[in-house]
Amino acid sequence: MRPSHLIAVNSAACYVLAFLITTVLHECGHAFVGSWLGSAPVLHHNYVAHFQRETLPVSHQVLIAMAGPLVSLVQGSIMAWFLHRRYGGGIGSLSGLWLMLLGFGNFLGYLLTGPFFSGGDLGKAEVLLELPMSVRVIIALVGGALLTLVAYGSTRKFLSFAAEQSTLGSPSTRLHFNRSIIILPWLLGSLVVTLLYLPIVAIISIIYPIMSGMVFIFPWKNAKRITNAIALGSSSLQRPAPWLYAALIGMAVIFRLVLAPGIVL
Repeated sequence: MRPSHLIAVNSAACYVLAFLITTVLHECGHAFVGSWLGSAPVLHHNYVAHFQRETLPVSHQVLIAMAGPLVSLVQGSIMAWFLHRRYGGGIGSLSGLWLMLLGFGNFLGYLLTGPFFSGGDLGKAEVLLELPMSVRVIIALVGGALLTLVAYGSTRKFLSFAAEQSTLGSPSTRLHFNRSIIILPWLLGSLVVTLLYLPIVAIISIIYPIMSGMVFIFPWKNAKRITNAIALGSSSLQRPAPWLYAALIGMAVIFRLVLAPGIVL
């Protein structure tokens, strides 16, 4: 298998693993806060069933709705700190980059869709708080702007995973590298995540994996404008990574066999 293909495979594995971890942490946020506040939650793989949420005060319902996105924000912030201290590298750093982007993307994506999707976490909180539509639109614009900045800002991070400086020598080679490490993993990973998300509980569960990654088009296309990127990547990205695949399989088993049936909290 060509090195670029192995980079795509390894990045896809990192992406799916990070996606599953992000989903579980997000739902744990809803579930644990719901349990604390008395909503009688049942934690599933990609959603939480709250059997007594409607009986709670509005303030408690808002906290439960916001808990998941806030956990994702904390996740993104922690991984941003980690990556600031460790630039470039191998599979561990690449997994951290995906965890950062998916954490920030989850939080900012909910801000962006709040006015249009009242069933979403932050959209639900905005409805419960009876925020004027003008305020909700402003929040969405801020969320969209920040999400775009995060996406563009990740361009250099992804390019730093190149093992050789020659890979970054021209706009076409930079685009090709970021296609291998960003776009192909997103497309392949979204298919895998969608299958793991089954059965369909809500239509958003099916469209979210692919739609949430549309923002990754920005760092891919932006690669041609980055002229001073430094190749700091490890050659391990161009080799099979059995431990990564084992970790992914283990997480998928937990996701499907433990969490999908539901855990009463």
